[in-house]
Amino acid sequence: MDRNRTDRNLRQHNPLAPARDRIAQIAESDLFRVLRYGRTDGAYVTIDGKKMINLCSNDYLALGNSSHNIAHEWTDDNMSQLQSSSRLLAGSDVLHRELEETLASHKSHDSALIYPTGYMTNIGVIPILAGKGDTIISDELNHASIIEGCHLAHGAKIITYKHNDPNDLESKIPDSRGSTIIITEGVFSMDGDVSPLRQISTIAAKNNSILVVDDAHGDFVLGDNGGGTPEHAGLTNSIRDVHVYISSLSKGLGSFGGYVASESAVTALCVNRSKPFIYTSALPSVLVSHALSRMRSTTMQQRCRRKLQKNVRLLSEALVKAGYPTESKTHIMPIMINDEGRANTIAKHLYKMGVYAPSIRYPTVPMGKARLRISATAWLSERDIQKIQHSLETVGSTTVG
Repeated sequence: MDRNRTDRNLRQHNPLAPARDRIAQIAESDLFRVLRYGRTDGAYVTIDGKKMINLCSNDYLALGNSSHNIAHEWTDDNMSQLQSSSRLLAGSDVLHRELEETLASHKSHDSALIYPTGYMTNIGVIPILAGKGDTIISDELNHASIIEGCHLAHGAKIITYKHNDPNDLESKIPDSRGSTIIITEGVFSMDGDVSPLRQISTIAAKNNSILVVDDAHGDFVLGDNGGGTPEHAGLTNSIRDVHVYISSLSKGLGSFGGYVASESAVTALCVNRSKPFIYTSALPSVLVSHALSRMRSTTMQQRCRRKLQKNVRLLSEALVKAGYPTESKTHIMPIMINDEGRANTIAKHLYKMGVYAPSIRYPTVPMGKARLRISATAWLSERDIQKIQHSLETVGSTTVG
């Protein structure tokens, strides 16, 4: 029997054969991923018994530390309700309201609403802002959750504009009766560059458009007071400049969850029409309590922001000295490798040397744009940064050609 006939017979008897074919193709393209299991501890992560400097953490301000962990928030008071229900049924806790009021004040907005994750916030909020006859204009490098949220806005026209290009954005604003929604990230999660938010806010105001900013990687980190990208851009950090502010509690704040801040009509619309909010269990009170404790630690946040700023400078200098400069000026510092195979090779060498920096490849980034996404955090010591520099220098000398 020939090989082709054998393959056809196998496919006929195994309906999951196409899945095997697809994963084989992924592996052949240097795009195969596997889950690694380990434990994080401050600046380090231990995987398979190997302790390494962690360069892929989103705990930028080092607020998710073990001395103030979630277990400390787990008391008799908040154990009584674990929110095994939608918040519209029996899942809302007074702590949810307290955190939402605190977040609204943090953003100088009328109200805020918590979602279980930042991803769910985007796919829950964007579809209720736009519909038939409306236009969404989205930065071409926006996060997958934003792209997904746009596609869920049934009937809306979706247009992309060139990355961080206000002129191209303005040229694509339609002359129509429907609403126009402009969506951008604050700090872009894979490139580390900052949106030109002041210009975009001006364009939105001039054209009576709704401005939505996903500031998951800028919130609590950028700005003198941790107000995120709007404060960094010199805006008021209020609804006057950013109409709908979407963010995460699991990055700069070192906790867990997502939220939207806007005027009360928007959050009320989310409560009534946002499927990812309505049809899922509420964020557990223990996590809400944890986030609240982080929100109140303003002095610690300030201290950690200063430490992070110092580490961004030191790590950037170290990357230049090692021959792997980055164009980023923020805490997200991609090292562009481009070739997927070489990115894997460099990541494996760093792994052996005690530096954990997995390669980032398609579909997270476009084909041919593979990179190491280095995250600076307040956890890192100067000795850690020296080791990172030395490891990259060694990797460079062992991977030439």
